[in-house]
Order: sequence, then C-alpha cells, then structure tokens
Amino acid sequence: MPSAIAGHVRLIVIFNNLVINKLVWLFVFLFPVLPHTLGAPTAQKVLHVFAFVFVALSLVIRRTYFKPGFVTAVVAICTVMMSYYMAVSLAFTNFLTFKDLPDYLRPLIYLIYILIPLIYPLDEEELRTFFVFFKKMFVFQVIISILIYIPALWPVVDIFKGRPSDDMPLHFYRWSGTYGYPSDFSFYLSFFIFYYFSFFARRISMSVGEWSIVFVAFCAMFLSFSRGGLFSTVGILGLAFWLTGARTRKTSYLLLFAMVVASVSIFLSFSEEFEQVSYILETFGGEDGDVDGSTSHRLKELALAGEYLSQLPPLSEGSNRLELETRIEVIESFYGFHLIKWGILGLTAALVIKFVFFLVCCYVYKKGLCSKRNETQTALAFAVACLVASEVLLFGFSSAISDRFKTLPTFYLLFGYVLSGYLLTSNVSKKCRGGVV
Repeated sequence: MPSAIAGHVRLIVIFNNLVINKLVWLFVFLFPVLPHTLGAPTAQKVLHVFAFVFVALSLVIRRTYFKPGFVTAVVAICTVMMSYYMAVSLAFTNFLTFKDLPDYLRPLIYLIYILIPLIYPLDEEELRTFFVFFKKMFVFQVIISILIYIPALWPVVDIFKGRPSDDMPLHFYRWSGTYGYPSDFSFYLSFFIFYYFSFFARRISMSVGEWSIVFVAFCAMFLSFSRGGLFSTVGILGLAFWLTGARTRKTSYLLLFAMVVASVSIFLSFSEEFEQVSYILETFGGEDGDVDGSTSHRLKELALAGEYLSQLPPLSEGSNRLELETRIEVIESFYGFHLIKWGILGLTAALVIKFVFFLVCCYVYKKGLCSKRNETQTALAFAVACLVASEVLLFGFSSAISDRFKTLPTFYLLFGYVLSGYLLTSNVSKKCRGGVV
C-alpha cells in the first residue's frame, strides 16, 4: 500500500500543471501539416478533436472549481452564438452539408482552448517558469524556419509547411516556423514584440537575451514577408507607444528612428532584387497601378459581403459553403468572414466578444501595474490585449488570424492564461488608483 501511494505521488509530481501546460504547447507546436496527406484544413480539424477529447477527459477525471456565474455566462454566450449561426444557416441556406458544421461549432472550439489554462492553472512562479519554456520554443521556431536554406533538410520543413518545397517557391522561402503559413507565424512573432514592449514602456530593465528576442522576432517577421503581420504589428506598436509610458522615454525615439531608417533602407535597396519585397510593396499598387492578387481578393470579399448584406440586412445567408465555393475560392479576412456568413449582427457580436477580451486584458494589466508583482502576468495581459487590437483594427482586414490552424489555439490558450489571472485578481477587493494606462 505505501508503495502504491508513493507511486501515485510521483505521478502527480511528474504530471503537474506546469508539465501539462508545456505538453499541450508542444503538441500544438509539433502538430504536423503534412501538406501532401492531411493539409492544413484537415490538420486543423484533427487538432481540435484531440483538444476536445483532452478537455472533456480533464473535466471528468479532474476536480475543477468554477464560479456558477462564470459557468452560466460562458454557457449562455456559446449557446446564443451557436444557435444564431445555425438559425441563420437553416433559414437562408439551401444546400447545407457536413462541411458547414465547423462554422457552427466555432464558439465551442474557442472555449476548449480557453479552458485548458483554467483547468490546469499556473501560479506566479510556475507562470515565470512556463515563459522560460515559451522562449525556448521561440528559438525552436526560428531554427525550423532557417532550415528552408538547407535543401537536404527540406523533408523536415515540409512536415510543417502549408506550401511545401515543390509548390510555389516564393511562399516556401517565407519564414513560417511550424505554423504552416507566414501570416500565422507573424501573428505568433508579434506576441513577443508586444510582450517585451510592455517591459520597455514600464522602464523595466531587459537583458541582452531579451533584447535579442525582440530583434530576432522583427527580423523573422520581415522574413515571413507577411504584409498583414508587418502593418498590424507596427500600427499597434504606434498606438501602444502613444498610450503607454514609452512616449516619455528619449531612447524610444532613437529606437523608432532606427527602425524606420532600417525599414526604408531595406525596401529601397532590395525591392528590385527580392520578389518578396516587391510582394509587400504591391499592396499599394504595382508598376501598372493595380493592386496584387492577394489584395484584390480581400477587396472582392468586401464586395461580396456588401452584396449579401444588401439582400438580407442585418443578417446574411449563414454558412452556405457550397454556394460560396462558386462565388469565391476562400474567405480569408475576419471582416469578410463574419459579414458574408453572419451579417452585421454576427460581426457586431464577434466585436463585442473581442472587446470583452480586451477589457479583461486591460483589467489584469492595470492590476499588475498597481501591485508591481508578477511581471510575467502583467506583460502577458498587455501582449494579448495588443493581439486583440491587432486583429480588430488592422489584421482583421487581411486575415481571420485568430481562427486559423495554429494561431487559433495560440491566441485562445494565451487568453486563457490572462483570464485565469483575471479570475484570481477579481477576488481581491483592494483597489488601486493611478499608474500608467
């Protein structure tokens, strides 16, 4: 009997909350795309199925405590959203198929990943340790991206590439880590840039290693040649620069000037030599004055959204994937997706939820400023708030970035950590005033 108890204790120690969180992220990072067999759309569905099974089993075998009010609010929101999606589709779509099912289940999928950090919460020390692991995974992502320059290792790269080495060389050479696509990778990279910007704005000293992560993240984002990632990250950094204490630091203007000069120099020097640089510049029109095909596709999405909205305001025609396949190859943007499928009402609901996410992040961030403890949690809340703002204000016109293959679990897992911090800090009655917004 004592040996059995000792074995049980050892098992608990080995699979504690910190280890389980690391394993979840390793599973997400290493989950393959296998473009010639699975492909990103199928791989994403398989990944979500694994996540659902994991969360369902965890809720059964693990004792969890959620406030009744929290459970009621979550169940009500998911039920209302999924009911609306199904009702609109059933009312206005003539050819529903099994392929439409994921559109209805999206709120449930988001919830699955948010729940993982709540079921396996991390305390202050564990969160700091976890982020050390998270930084190591950043280095791993960079190493995987570098392998595109070693032809002998292309079979390894192809495991994770949405567009492998034998398909579209321009896009194969764009950095994407294990995220499948360059724009998805840029969203992941922007988290680290926002995270460490929080330290800079609050005048918290950063090590050489931390500055190196920021520098490498910017370089990796440029090498991803993701226009949505570049423009949204720089745009949100501009807002954050103005709304935080960063604008009071003289060194920030020096860094900003250096970044602008470096970027302009790169564009002017290499726009003729590198097709990827021209790819970015063509967002604003090529030599013939016309925008490129990718930008044109986004404009087509908005035009199609306007057509559907004019017929059924403020609704639309629901999931209707079969009909949409005859009209447009794929819907990529956040605004295009919600307007075309769910109308003004559906878009408004999505924006309200994003705004609630943003408020939760701001609450945790301000609490962190007051207590001046748990810098990891404070910076995490700031970074996730920037990710929310990035998608709503800028990235959403290019991509539904928090709905894509690995960026979906990445975003909602990160928000789960912030929400866990919110549920803890909201129990503290002590109020704090002042501090940098």
